[in-house]
Amino acid sequence: MITIKDINEQGRINDSQLHRRIDFHSHSTFSDGALTPKALLSLASEQNIELFSLTDHDTIAGLGEAREAAKVHNIKLVTGVEISTLWKGIPIHLVALNFSEDNSALLEVLDANQKIRIDRAKKIALLLMKQGLPDLFDNAMQEAGTSQIGRPHFARVMVDQNLVKDVNKAFDRYLGNKRLGQLRDVWPDLESVLSVLNGHGMELVLAHPKRYPITVTKLKKLIFDFVQYGGTSLEVSSGNDKPESVRLLEGLIKEHKIKASVGSDFHGPYGPWCQVGKFTPFDEARIGTVWQDW
Repeated sequence: MITIKDINEQGRINDSQLHRRIDFHSHSTFSDGALTPKALLSLASEQNIELFSLTDHDTIAGLGEAREAAKVHNIKLVTGVEISTLWKGIPIHLVALNFSEDNSALLEVLDANQKIRIDRAKKIALLLMKQGLPDLFDNAMQEAGTSQIGRPHFARVMVDQNLVKDVNKAFDRYLGNKRLGQLRDVWPDLESVLSVLNGHGMELVLAHPKRYPITVTKLKKLIFDFVQYGGTSLEVSSGNDKPESVRLLEGLIKEHKIKASVGSDFHGPYGPWCQVGKFTPFDEARIGTVWQDW
């Protein structure tokens, strides 16, 4: 395993060192990823991944396809999903790992979040109608297919119906925050979600803790609350995190006596750091990990 010693003098690491054998955070076309689960597992195989999780937003619908592809490539698939929640009005993401797919508590949470996504899409359709557009909800749902419906699907429908020239124009003219306004997040409270899922044998991971728009003081309060509510792990490294952020999270993991998880948060091949199995190195000798027993 790569440790802090592998970081070079510039605080970066060689590209070849970033190819890890594990990745517990990724997305497919079943949410907002660019690749199907089958293609994603093929890419994971190319990156020599041995333990892998597909963690689509609020859905486990892609796990069946991922499991079949994992068998082909001799990869151990750890069940996963990324769950949308709120903490003090701030959107916070929770990654659940290593659960049974028929877990009724988890399915209840995911079903509720899917209904929230549909309600949000209906609100978008109504706001667009107020701007003079036809009702695009059904077309946007069809455009979304197996993925999670959102503004990009409405934008593509507008292009298909010659309402705008391209997707950028759709956002500039109709879908941007200045046009729609900030759609209020109505996700369930972090405490309520953890209270439902805690005790069901799964790992409950706070996803990419350093990406939230909060101060270090608030981050420490978030992590304290997360652990009190039943959270079991922190994502110590997620994609292109700064080394100093990883060091901070290592200390907080050790302080709270919880475990570390890691992942690329891969959505698609959008840059040199966007690759399955790539994330900033961490000092595994300091902290326990979720995969040590897997």
